[in-house]
Amino acid sequence: MRVIGIDHINILTDDLELTATFYEDVLGLTRSENPAIASGIAGYWMRDATGAPIVHLIDRGTVSGRYDAYRPGELTNALHHVALRCEGFKATCARLDELGCDYRVNDLSHIGLMQINLRDPNAVNLELNFAGS
Repeated sequence: MRVIGIDHINILTDDLELTATFYEDVLGLTRSENPAIASGIAGYWMRDATGAPIVHLIDRGTVSGRYDAYRPGELTNALHHVALRCEGFKATCARLDELGCDYRVNDLSHIGLMQINLRDPNAVNLELNFAGS
């Protein structure tokens, strides 16, 4: 076996609508229903411009017992951040400023990369990578 990429990221949330709106407004992902989720469990697939699922959101409160030990917004233990390949560095900075989002730019232009670091409503650290910016 060999790993060939990341399929998706699963994020548990206690505020599904706020989290979905964050990923729509900040990252430009599109929300869609997830037919694979069992009846009664609330969640969305957040898809990229090609329709590929990137982030899987699950409303923790709608899953009886399964995620009781998890607390969105608390320290994420060993998971430090999720890194996404992105395009449009300047437009992204402008959008984050417009939305009033806190973020930090990491200038790695000496290796052809710019990064934006920010946090989602559940304290998930996001690293947005812009090659060639």
